[in-house]
Amino acid sequence: MTIEELIDIQEAGSRARVLGLKAHENPYLAAHRTPTGDGSALGDRLARHDAWKFGWEAEDASREGRIVSHFQELASAKRRSHDA
Repeated sequence: MTIEELIDIQEAGSRARVLGLKAHENPYLAAHRTPTGDGSALGDRLARHDAWKFGWEAEDASREGRIVSHFQELASAKRRSHDA
């Protein structure tokens, strides 16, 4: 998967939020998208799920006026995972 594809998926998540979809309506949660092959297919699906979710959450945060705190929380969580 390319970076352009990930960005497109993030944008799709953002558009979904604009259209009123809920976070649990992430299309990458659908059972028919569950890979039955190797681990790389699962990793690809998880990356797509996370990209869509990121776009949805960023749009949600911007609508609620908490975009700065949203990205601060993401950065803080990333730092904690690297410190562990």
